[in-house]
Amino acid sequence: MARSRYASRLGGHLLFCLVGLLAAQPQPLLATGTHEIKGAPSSRHSNNWAVLVSTSRFWLNYRHIVNTMSIYHVVKRLGIPDSNIILMIPDDMACNPRNPLPAQLFNNESRKLDVYGQNVEVDYRGYEVTVANFLQVLTGRHAPEVPLSRRMLSDNSSNVLVYLSGHGGDEFMKFNDVEELLAQDLADALAQMSEKGRYREMLLIVETCQAATLVQRVTAPNSILVACSQKGQQSLSFKSDPELGLSLIDRFTYQTLAFFENMDISSTAKLSDLFKTYSYDLMESHFSYRMTNTSRKPEDVQLTDFFGAVADVRTGSQRGPQDHMLHGDQDARRFLMTALRTDSPDSLDSSLLLRPPDGQLPGSLLVAREMAGNSMSGVGRSWSLALGRWTGLGALAAIVCISIALIGGGSS
Repeated sequence: MARSRYASRLGGHLLFCLVGLLAAQPQPLLATGTHEIKGAPSSRHSNNWAVLVSTSRFWLNYRHIVNTMSIYHVVKRLGIPDSNIILMIPDDMACNPRNPLPAQLFNNESRKLDVYGQNVEVDYRGYEVTVANFLQVLTGRHAPEVPLSRRMLSDNSSNVLVYLSGHGGDEFMKFNDVEELLAQDLADALAQMSEKGRYREMLLIVETCQAATLVQRVTAPNSILVACSQKGQQSLSFKSDPELGLSLIDRFTYQTLAFFENMDISSTAKLSDLFKTYSYDLMESHFSYRMTNTSRKPEDVQLTDFFGAVADVRTGSQRGPQDHMLHGDQDARRFLMTALRTDSPDSLDSSLLLRPPDGQLPGSLLVAREMAGNSMSGVGRSWSLALGRWTGLGALAAIVCISIALIGGGSS
């Protein structure tokens, strides 16, 4: 009787060990590659990005294209490279058959400055300028096949400038004359950017009718929101060219450009200095600004923090926060992983597999390192992994058989 109880107890212990072994099985390493890295805004401003968008197509909206191209000209002159600019233009006004000045765009009837020029990189053009693509640029939630050149690879040390120009109304902005960006959609996208650590500070400028209503729902921290008009007010055009038969630019953008005309990268001009130049007499609308949850005031914000370029220069083994995060863009990391799965091991660039300061590789990069190993060691690891798995399964099967036999013997 005592032997029977002992056998039953031993069988129960063995079953308990079996459950423990099953629970302790390691999880696939790939599962760690989907975790989001949420970074608080960094105290270190290391890079600048600009997202410049015109939302209007058709020849009659020439000025909206010129508005955006003029701001593009300013940020390039102040040092932000094309690699850090996402330019979205819905219509090619420079090559429009109605344009009597082919391959040229001007914001003034004097025609002294061609804002189109010979070195323009448009990232999204024509019907690619959609609400969905704009929001994906902000949030970084692209499809895997979208190239890195069309993504904003910002991180929590980036200052981001977003400029929008087009037709709008109460809490909406038209895109390509077929869809609308809603105020809540914009607010949600900026909130996602903050959660994902995609900016340090953001300056959002909106040139449209009733612009203040488009940004009134934004609560994302460390955002500076500038609107050219209030609810019920229009964004009016300025400067016309008799040969083109069109207005060349909008009044708010014209005043902005007039301020930047004599600025260079060494300028110490503040955001408050720019605000002082906006005149109702010229614009016939009231501009407004709002700073969300930020400790800084317009008097503290240097314009080149957003319109100029900051180089992230390091020496030796020093690494910035974006070195081991692929600029903080999780989709960029997944894009790299897709390439790693399709490329042969010999074609991999090992410099892409960077090691963070703490010496530990993130989960998805561990997978990349495993995949980047030579083929012989990969085969060896595969055999050892298969042998380990079969050995483990054999041990578990033996434990089950012994447990059943002992329990059955104890019962008899």
